[in-house]
Amino acid sequence: MAGLDEILKRGPNGAVPKPEAAPEPDDSELPALNAPYQAHARASAKPVYTLHCLLGAEGCRSFGYVQLDSNSIFRAEKEGQIIVLRFVGSKIWEITINGLNLWKLYDGIHRHVIPWVRKSDRGFAAGADGEAIISGIQIKEIDREAS
Repeated sequence: MAGLDEILKRGPNGAVPKPEAAPEPDDSELPALNAPYQAHARASAKPVYTLHCLLGAEGCRSFGYVQLDSNSIFRAEKEGQIIVLRFVGSKIWEITINGLNLWKLYDGIHRHVIPWVRKSDRGFAAGADGEAIISGIQIKEIDREAS
């Protein structure tokens, strides 16, 4: 005879429901400080509100996607690729991301599905199998009169 717990777990037709699938890993949370290097979070399934810039020993700076300006830049140069973003609020902030294999990151930022980017504190080496590597993240305030 089935126990009460087993009976309560059954659906209206008496069938035992399938166990729930394990949840997908949530890459939107900031990585642990001692986590292995990863240039950026995987794209979230839904839009996120903030882009966190993990700067290693320099800490973390965060910017609201709602303030991302529409005139961003992606370009390739001899030493790698560059993404230039501007966030416009009470102040204008320009973020320059340098590295390799950044095209998917650029797209994900503009779809507002990348919760964080992370500068490598280690040496700059070519990414294996197209893996993104961020060699630098520079953040500077832009004078409204000059822009």
